Amino acid sequence: MNVKSSVLAVSAAAALVCVPALSQAQSIAPVDSFFVTAGVYKANNDIDMRWNPSHGNGHGSRISLEKDLGFDLDATEPFFSIGGSFGSHNQHQIKAFRYSHDGKSSYSLPDTYQIGNDDYVEGAKFRGDVDVDIIGVSYSWFFHRRRHSAFGIGLGAIRYDITASFAASALVNQNVKAVSDSVSEKAWVPEIHAEYACSFARRWRFSAELSYIKKPGGSISGDAVDFNAKITYFPLRHLGVALGYIYNDLDLDFDKSRFNGDLDIKTHGPQLTATYRF
Repeated sequence: MNVKSSVLAVSAAAALVCVPALSQAQSIAPVDSFFVTAGVYKANNDIDMRWNPSHGNGHGSRISLEKDLGFDLDATEPFFSIGGSFGSHNQHQIKAFRYSHDGKSSYSLPDTYQIGNDDYVEGAKFRGDVDVDIIGVSYSWFFHRRRHSAFGIGLGAIRYDITASFAASALVNQNVKAVSDSVSEKAWVPEIHAEYACSFARRWRFSAELSYIKKPGGSISGDAVDFNAKITYFPLRHLGVALGYIYNDLDLDFDKSRFNGDLDIKTHGPQLTATYRF
């Protein structure tokens, strides 16, 4: 089952159980007064990039870090979020989250690639590191609030911190040729989102959030779509365990003296978390 099918399956199943369950007596509210969530997610990452030379009108090579440069980008990574609600029936919510992923490579290049001002030649011994750190803060207004469900919209911002370093060496005409490049970029990107949560059965809750992120113009521009959904079981009133799914698709264009090019990052995978709430 592919990513899109998995997301649709989780959402459809939860919607089916939420609708008939709204008439049942519930003990878990759809929106918490306060919560702290921590856990892990199985990150499946795809990163494509183009790093153009700093002089002339040429373009760098379009590169898949996994397929072309041998990066291992799939790993189990930590996830953390915290938030609180206020107002009548907790209609207003503020929350923050953080997750990250990284990858390393030690590889013999299958082809020649232009990265920045340097040529990474076929057969060169390549080594690389890449780190992506994502922090988000948001506000939600649950204007449609019922005893067992809540739907709202909101605004927020997501900070992307991306660091990468590449190095390669090869024997060219009996001489060792070594090249290296590195880049570190940070960007705050505004987002809008819609969020839905509902309680069903006595100890179960479903929630989903869809965000659109856009940064127009300037030295960094681009957009992203982020979706997450989860089903939480509460064995205790203040403690829950959740199984969810994260999908994020980010496209950024850079027009800076140090880094001119573009970066496409896709992250998706299942998530297992524990939540303390009241």
